[in-house]
Amino acid sequence: MRNKKTVSIIIFIGILSILVIGTSILSQTKPMGGVNLVKEEMLALDPAFKKVIDAVVLGNMKIVKPALADLHEAREEVEKAIKTGQKITLQKNQDKLKEFIELDDKFHEEFEALEKAAEAGNKKMVKDQTHKLLDACVVCHERFKK
Repeated sequence: MRNKKTVSIIIFIGILSILVIGTSILSQTKPMGGVNLVKEEMLALDPAFKKVIDAVVLGNMKIVKPALADLHEAREEVEKAIKTGQKITLQKNQDKLKEFIELDDKFHEEFEALEKAAEAGNKKMVKDQTHKLLDACVVCHERFKK
């Protein structure tokens, strides 16, 4: 009988821990006043980049386009916010929002070029674009991330 009770307590503690950790993560990505769209875009970018790198390493260009779907959706939300005048929050240099928007626009143009290269099966261009995009991440983070 004690074993069942102990197992139940362990399961309860595990579920509670998952809920607490999940809530903590969500509170970091959704600050007071709504969703931080830039952070949401970055959260979508991380798995997309990992899959693009897999595509480069494995030489499988067919996995690129599906890998970018969530990133495109997140980007559309940022674009809507900019067009409707919603506040876009940067971790630093908020006064340089216009520069951030220009960098972000250019970044997504480069992603479109990567996607077209993948669709054409141009492995070298996909590799070169991936490198270019990673460099752009570093530049942007140096300017706008704490």
